[in-house]
Amino acid sequence: MAKRNTRRDPLMVRVWAELGAGRIREGWISDRHAFVAGQCEASGHITVNPMVDVVDTLLHEICHRLHPEWSESYVKRTTTYLLRRMTDGEIQTFYAEYERRVRRKKRA
Repeated sequence: MAKRNTRRDPLMVRVWAELGAGRIREGWISDRHAFVAGQCEASGHITVNPMVDVVDTLLHEICHRLHPEWSESYVKRTTTYLLRRMTDGEIQTFYAEYERRVRRKKRA
């Protein structure tokens, strides 16, 4: 049996160590020109905005459900079109409705 390479990429080891260091929070990040998924402040604190990615993914999958005949590239373009037309408040409301309705899988 061949041995698996168990050597880890040094950068990945450092990334895991930084994750363990904490200083990570979740919250809304607003920017007039773009949707921001995350940012690292000069202090080293990281803020992750789960709303934009969840809303983007949810819009995408709902488009698939409504129009299974659409191609993947068309669904991607339509999702971008819809998301860019939503206000910050609409994104937050859509995310809140998702949170109210989502059923989370139990961990194995």
